[in-house]
Amino acid sequence: MSATLTACSVTTCAFNHNGCSAPAITMGNTCDTFTVLDIIAGREGVDTAVGTCSRTECKHNDKLLCVADVIQVGGDVAICESFEAR
Repeated sequence: MSATLTACSVTTCAFNHNGCSAPAITMGNTCDTFTVLDIIAGREGVDTAVGTCSRTECKHNDKLLCVADVIQVGGDVAICESFEAR
């Protein structure tokens, strides 16, 4: 089971309009799905899942899958605000 993205405050991302509209995101040191474009991407009203996460030093990472119940993304560079070191 993967984590659900409950909040994203990165307003410059094309997928963020009233919340994240990507069906799934990939996390690394930042959100790898973060995209700056002059279009509105994705679909509103989707529950955004964390597809994979390469932050192996996070306690929520189990074999590159995020096992936290929920995560939040924010900051200027789209960092995972739910990161917790092992």
